[in-house]
Amino acid sequence: MICKNCEVALDGKFCANCGQKANISRLTFVHVMHEFFHAFTHADKGVLLLAKKMIRYPGTVAREYVEGKRKKYFNPLSFIVITSAINAYICLKTGYYAAMSHGSEPSSGGRKMPEIMKEVFEFSDHNGKLLSLIVAVPLLAFFSWVFFRMLRFKATKYTFPETFVLNSFIVGESNIIRILIFIPLFLLFPAYVNVNLWMFEFLLLIYLIVAYKQFFGQHILLTIVKSVLTMVLFIIFYWVCILAYVSFKHLIF
Repeated sequence: MICKNCEVALDGKFCANCGQKANISRLTFVHVMHEFFHAFTHADKGVLLLAKKMIRYPGTVAREYVEGKRKKYFNPLSFIVITSAINAYICLKTGYYAAMSHGSEPSSGGRKMPEIMKEVFEFSDHNGKLLSLIVAVPLLAFFSWVFFRMLRFKATKYTFPETFVLNSFIVGESNIIRILIFIPLFLLFPAYVNVNLWMFEFLLLIYLIVAYKQFFGQHILLTIVKSVLTMVLFIIFYWVCILAYVSFKHLIF
């Protein structure tokens, strides 16, 4: 028999070259649904198992993954894409993200807000989850990588791509936390939009501290300082990126 994936001669139930099963039948609807649920519920590396372990050991999970335990955990990029897609759908249907974006708008003190700032917040309203995928993880990864490499008493051995994996796990889990906790709170108490936003950002900061402490293994006080710096610069540059895009669009069009 020949492997249908890489066309190498088979000797056993799995291909020795690519790992695919030797017995591959035609796809059916039942098979596709089985694979879908398998990705979430697999006893060894499903999404649900990963999400559960990420609650207490986010940095440990990421550290084990980058150090070689790849079969043990669900792929971090697949994790963030799946959770972001579910999160985006729920945010759209509940009006959560639009409410959060309006809640984060600075007060104009009775004066008319500049037109470009209105466009910035409107762009954030309509593209919030896409921005999380494109901007959030790279920014968090970059600033955490810089701070944990530059401001250190204990050297870190991790590269930028490995730090990127860590923050992919973190953002993916933050999507689940938002779905399970903060969107229900928003639906129950829609008047407290700003409180909801502040609570989420505070919890995210605590989560970053725990994850970075477990991953980088540096002193807790130093980890807190670096996590706060990472969070503050992430928020600033997140909005700077949107402002730069809107301004560039005005120049072009």
